[in-house]
Amino acid sequence: MNDDAIGRARRAFEVFEAAVEQHGDQRERFLTEACANDAALRMQVDALLAGDRNTGDPFAAAAGWNHVLGGDTHQDDPMLGRSIGAWRVLDVLGRGGMGAVYRVERSDGAYAQRAALKLIRTSADSPAARERFLRERQILAGLQHTNIATLLDGGISAEGEPYFVMELVDGMPLDRWCDGQGLGLRERAMLFLQVLDAVRYAHRNLVVHRDLKPSNLLVDTSGRVKLLDFGIAKQLEGAELTRTSDRALTFEYASPEQLHDAPITTATDIWQLGIVLHRLLSGAHPFGLTRDTPLAKQLQQLEREPEPLTRAAAQASPELAAQRGGLTPTALTKALRGNLAAIVQACLRRDPDARYASADALGNDLRAWLDDRPIAAVPLSRGERARLWLRRSRALAASAGIVALALFAGTGVALWQASEAREQARIADQQRKHAEREAARSDAVTRFLTDDLFRHADPYASGEPDIRAHELLDRASGQPMQRFAKAPDIQAVLRTSLAAAYLGLDDFPAAEKQLRAALTLLSADAGERQRRQRAQTMLGIALAKQDKWEEAHAVFAAALAAERASAAPDVATQFDLRGWLAQMDYKRGKLEAAGDAYAPLIAETARVLGETHAGTLDMLRQAASVDLDLGEEARAEQRYRRVYEIYATAFGIESPEMLGPAVDLGRVLVRLKRFDDANALLQPAVQRARKQLGIEHIETQRAINELATSHQFGKRFDEAEAGFREVLAVRERRYGDDAMATRTSLNNLAMLLGSTDRDAEAIPYFERALAAERRALGDSHPDTLVLSHNLAMALRDVGQRERSIDIQRQNVDLARRILPADHWQTSIYIAVLGQTLTQAGRLDEAEPLLRASLANFSRQFGDDDGRTRKAQQLLEAWQARKTGQRS
Repeated sequence: MNDDAIGRARRAFEVFEAAVEQHGDQRERFLTEACANDAALRMQVDALLAGDRNTGDPFAAAAGWNHVLGGDTHQDDPMLGRSIGAWRVLDVLGRGGMGAVYRVERSDGAYAQRAALKLIRTSADSPAARERFLRERQILAGLQHTNIATLLDGGISAEGEPYFVMELVDGMPLDRWCDGQGLGLRERAMLFLQVLDAVRYAHRNLVVHRDLKPSNLLVDTSGRVKLLDFGIAKQLEGAELTRTSDRALTFEYASPEQLHDAPITTATDIWQLGIVLHRLLSGAHPFGLTRDTPLAKQLQQLEREPEPLTRAAAQASPELAAQRGGLTPTALTKALRGNLAAIVQACLRRDPDARYASADALGNDLRAWLDDRPIAAVPLSRGERARLWLRRSRALAASAGIVALALFAGTGVALWQASEAREQARIADQQRKHAEREAARSDAVTRFLTDDLFRHADPYASGEPDIRAHELLDRASGQPMQRFAKAPDIQAVLRTSLAAAYLGLDDFPAAEKQLRAALTLLSADAGERQRRQRAQTMLGIALAKQDKWEEAHAVFAAALAAERASAAPDVATQFDLRGWLAQMDYKRGKLEAAGDAYAPLIAETARVLGETHAGTLDMLRQAASVDLDLGEEARAEQRYRRVYEIYATAFGIESPEMLGPAVDLGRVLVRLKRFDDANALLQPAVQRARKQLGIEHIETQRAINELATSHQFGKRFDEAEAGFREVLAVRERRYGDDAMATRTSLNNLAMLLGSTDRDAEAIPYFERALAAERRALGDSHPDTLVLSHNLAMALRDVGQRERSIDIQRQNVDLARRILPADHWQTSIYIAVLGQTLTQAGRLDEAEPLLRASLANFSRQFGDDDGRTRKAQQLLEAWQARKTGQRS
């Protein structure tokens, strides 16, 4: 470019910067005067203004920029190859009215890193532009969140141009990523929760984004959402609250208050989130807008009521519906009825005060929908509608500027036909009725909680100051339930909720009873499918927790078949159920089948939901647990370590969320006898847990136990004993002997004492644990068998061999009755009984037991498995004893 062109470009930017602060007639008068019959200058400024409204990729207003600069290409950019601060420019990511964004890499040798550098160009550097640029940098500096692109660096270039460097996000816009992955509605909602976490964090730091749209919400290769571009964000401080004019307003997502120059609050972001969510779920804009919609028509349609979610879904093409988990338009319409429609509607109320009060409130309702719980958002009453309409009408009457001009300019746009309006009213009425049914259920649940459940928790009303949660649930599940005898759907919801509470208290039989009752009440209607599926899954869990593995397997299998046959199958639900089925195979002793099931399941879950999705990580942890029992410690370490690395990246190594993955990985390192590595991981994890969660937290106790186990097998017995005793003391005080956590601690301490030849000290702890186990689970429970076996071993080691043999025979008989045929745990009990009989010289009794266990281990796990080798050693010891007898 020659000097004249540069001077003209600078003048165009100066006019542009002043023009964007004005609207309507005021802007037009300013442009007429500023351009002073200079048609070329006016064309350049108009191009910049048009580019500034660009709704594409972040920082991309290339048309206006290139028009002013004479059409230069990215390859011609003089910044390529140059260094700015500690960063070298590699290529151009995007350009806009104020400057450009470059892909850069660290050039000072301190460390290797690529990033995105945003630079304000000299030709655009006016006081207003610089103020906005520096404000964005300052806002980013104050926002440190996993789902917000991180500010890395900032400064002034050698040419005096402000810049800042932020995390380089290699990703796709949220809507395109979801469509490309074919995500179902649940997966889309769960991904949207990441958006809400970022927005909530910004709001708590007094920042309103004001330009939320899919292109500013990128999903990276790990499946994590990143919020970008705080270029027009505002901090809610002082006079900024009422400054509403924006230089880069995206009309497709603009809220009524942005269009009418009303004060900006966090409700502005809620409106934009509602539009994003509407598009994410239905594939359509709630006001029927597209990128090609003329500005006048955009503004006219934005003054109407948003299109109901279900109506947009009903008009979806088969291809668009199929991108949502393989649904048809009909199935998508059904799936979006009720609470989801109400959630979106609550975001898109024209009065800011009528929207969700916060991103937290929106997130709570979305999580409630995911959990099949009542939501807070319900359709407005007619009276509330009228009040808000009147308020909106007053605002319309007083509005002026760009909106009024656009409405006059767009009088040629056709109005809705009366039949179309009636159809919309019919659909809205259906939504209202469905939402009213949901509201009735919610009210019933609330009355039940206040009148029948929590009333008993009031020590003055009940006269029982020490009443426990379990007693409250027992009372509520009795006579008060009869009030809903003529409302089976409500009773089913209540019984499912009670079952969830019983599960939380580890009362699995009571949970099973409530769930079976709920399932008899729930109809086979498609509208109840999610409730039935949730109740079936919970029933399977309740059965599994009672070690009724065959029954649980049948329940999970039936739930999976029903889900697959439904009109709107949910991919995440299917993955979850397949995971439970694999666990049931594992519990039933079919370890190879479980291991074979997990490999493709993990691959599918990662492909569909993303490698970092919670469902994928859960599958990895379950599979790793099975790997340990299969003797596949190396594969278990690989899987646990992958989970650990993903959590570390997502939350940071110091986060409390790291505790579970650290303990899991530590456990497998102990199994691999890499005690130094395990201790290096577990010791800092325990220290953080003590500080962040406290010793009363179950996860802190679990971490201390795992560290103590590492010390035990690493021969650091004093440290191991101190850890086990500390946790036991807390659990005795907090939970009592009968709690599962306390029983586990009693067994852990007893096992340690036995491993240090203190079996006489160990026996009382084993006996306490076994007595508590029998009280809690009964005699015929696999966990009771384990403790009985441990007690028998301790008795054998202190010389009480005959008593030990009697207990072991009972254990073998019971295992054969309650465990599946040829279960590997039964083979362990048989092998150890054969060993004890060999030690007692009862060789004829021992031989068939030892040979049977060896054959079973060899058949199930192969000759190289540790269990098979141990059984072979026991048989060889028997043979040596037999040979000695003969000689």
